[in-house]
Amino acid sequence: MKRVAVTCTHLIRDIEGYRQTFADAGLDVVLPHIAGQELRGDELVAALDNIVGVVAGDDHFTSEVMAQLPELQAISKWGIGLDAIDLENAAQRGIVVTNTPGMFGNEVAELGLAYLFALVRDIFSIDSTVRSGGWPKQTSRSMNALTVTVIGLGNIGSTLAEKLLALGVTVTSADPSPMAADWAARTGVEIGDAASLAADADAVMICAPLNNATRGMVDAAFISGMKRGSWLINIGRGPIVVGDAVADAIDSGHLAGAALDVYEVEPLEDERLRKLPNLILGAHNASNTFEACHRTHVHAINNLITALDSTEERS
Repeated sequence: MKRVAVTCTHLIRDIEGYRQTFADAGLDVVLPHIAGQELRGDELVAALDNIVGVVAGDDHFTSEVMAQLPELQAISKWGIGLDAIDLENAAQRGIVVTNTPGMFGNEVAELGLAYLFALVRDIFSIDSTVRSGGWPKQTSRSMNALTVTVIGLGNIGSTLAEKLLALGVTVTSADPSPMAADWAARTGVEIGDAASLAADADAVMICAPLNNATRGMVDAAFISGMKRGSWLINIGRGPIVVGDAVADAIDSGHLAGAALDVYEVEPLEDERLRKLPNLILGAHNASNTFEACHRTHVHAINNLITALDSTEERS
């Protein structure tokens, strides 16, 4: 049997329900120990010794790592983001790389919407005050009075935008892709430059992938250009948003609040962010529902089986 590994912690947690699928495909599945969220460097190399394929989480497949894995033929990414994989080097080595787009756009969009409701209606602050004996009556905003800029109109961003439109929210969007332009034309949503649209938005919601154009995009300059008293939500990729810039903007009152589901460094180590009021902290967990995980487990395993079959045919 071919030896494959699972380094995606979601699938490791649920592996008993899928062992037979691996076995039926002639695959012996190995589960490396993962102390945190991902594997890097020597730990990843050690975990994949004599492994031909892997269902991977957010592990960092650099050229240096792949050079030490001569048996590796396929990386099946659980999820969408491929920014931690050196795709060019993988292609040079004949390693097939796949991902699972469209599996949990609805679930991530739902959590983004939940963050927006919590910020706009000040839910956590009211809860805390009532628990302390208070009875606050602060005035909040009506959802259908808001303008929200959605940055990134892939599966997650477009699903979120549609949910916002259904609530009567005015949606603007930023995404340079032709598909995004087509979607915006069909829905009547204004599409344009992210910074310009953010200047007039009550909330900015990040749904974009991580690439050279988006890394560090939401920095101090970007946030200072946002409307004073607005909200920022990141359900995209952590390094798109500069954490110190968010902290400074909340401290100064320029941002009314923010919600971060992802961070520049994970797990979160930034004590300043942990202590800020008006900041909701997630745990890179937006896709983690039973239904979405099952869909993605099945798709990622099937991707791995198909990829290994294709490499066998080529050889």
